[in-house]
Amino acid sequence: MPIWIRKTYQEKTENYLHLMKDDWYLLNNFDAFSEWLQSVDETLDKDAEWIADIGFMPRENATGGGPIISLELMKLCIKNNIEIYISEFGS
Repeated sequence: MPIWIRKTYQEKTENYLHLMKDDWYLLNNFDAFSEWLQSVDETLDKDAEWIADIGFMPRENATGGGPIISLELMKLCIKNNIEIYISEFGS
């Protein structure tokens, strides 16, 4: 899975872009999503609603922690009308 960018316009949702297809590490996925969003900032269809569905698998022996959703990333999401879904998959 890991990241599907989806676009909803006039009640129709379509897969728009697939990022990090085989990388299930959440930190890498957030980095890739952030880089992509910075590269397309203010070019996405303003009349559409956007979803970034970020898939991940828990790390073996993880005891906590994970990526930070920075204030900058949150502002870019709001500015570009993007919601983040986080989808956990078993190993």
